[in-house]
Amino acid sequence: MKAVTLLLAAAAFGAQANHDEHESHSHGAHEHGHGHLNLVVDGDQLMIELQAPAADLVGFEHAAKSDEEKAQYAKAVARLQQPDALFRLDPAAGCKLIQQALQAAKEEHDHDHDHDHDHDHDHDKAASDEHEDHHDEAGHADLGAMYTYTCATPAKLNGLEATLFSLYPSLEKLSVQGILPTGQTAAELTPSANKLSW
Repeated sequence: MKAVTLLLAAAAFGAQANHDEHESHSHGAHEHGHGHLNLVVDGDQLMIELQAPAADLVGFEHAAKSDEEKAQYAKAVARLQQPDALFRLDPAAGCKLIQQALQAAKEEHDHDHDHDHDHDHDHDKAASDEHEDHHDEAGHADLGAMYTYTCATPAKLNGLEATLFSLYPSLEKLSVQGILPTGQTAAELTPSANKLSW
């Protein structure tokens, strides 16, 4: 039951974080080289949600077409299924991964485009479909994953190291939003400052 509460809290939190980002930047939350990390610590559970542009995690944003692209996409998905290579938690906390869910690449920020294309609503359905296809090609596709851990000694869980920068050279920063026992936190991690403490 607690995991569901965590998921709901993180989903609401993530949506709010993206909304704030959208309000403060006219170009919206999707920005190449810029990922988002949401984390929730609740009792002995830690939940981490990672979202980043597919361009940074896969190398391209459009749907994989060639065999080479499909292999590249499969490799990116496999990498996301190995969070031990993406994050380092203090071994003393004894955190074990109990659940993970991948969020496949999709058009994330439809609302960024709607107000720019109001005139499209006057067109017929075919033009609308064509418009959608165009978005898939041009894409602001994000790829992400959610990881849930149970920690044997949660008191020892006092930080996280984002080791994923070494795997994704084009990723320049991670905007972190967290709900911790001590309250909310926000931070920015970069390849040269990749440790978050709480």
